[in-house]
Amino acid sequence: MLSKRGGYLQGYNLQIACARRQLLLAIEVHDNPSDTTALVPMVTKTRHNHQAAGLPGGIRLWLADSGYASTAAFEALADLPLLVLVTSEAHQAGFSAKRQHARAGQHAMAARLATPAGRVQYRQRSALVEPGFAQLFQRFGRHLNYRGRPAVDAEIKLLGTVHNLNKLLSHTARTRS
Repeated sequence: MLSKRGGYLQGYNLQIACARRQLLLAIEVHDNPSDTTALVPMVTKTRHNHQAAGLPGGIRLWLADSGYASTAAFEALADLPLLVLVTSEAHQAGFSAKRQHARAGQHAMAARLATPAGRVQYRQRSALVEPGFAQLFQRFGRHLNYRGRPAVDAEIKLLGTVHNLNKLLSHTARTRS
């Protein structure tokens, strides 16, 4: 996989979908350094896991950063309450950025994000998913023990399961005391 700093590395791009308190709804790896092709498969996997777990109700809001912005994904997921940042995140935070305007085909998403409700809802994204990544990396590191897609997929799902079990056990211990 092409590295962010140039050159190549043997690795995968980790994707997670989180609920409140960084509970993982889906964890996947893919071999593309860009996230633009990962949104539709992650939504599909998350929906599958949600249904398989028998959780009541549907997922009320989907949030993703600008790396996932693609017109094709927006068209495929048009039926969802989806907010994906279509400009640079630096611009959203008030800093100068390379991309301050939405690309062609992404203006409807930009309009959704520009509403007061859209801004408030999108601000939740970093509090949901970024701590999930940080907790995984802090607990398990950034290196896996196995190589090859099937083994890496099994290992990353095991780590995600351990992460969720830890969340469950910690929550249970707090509610009992």
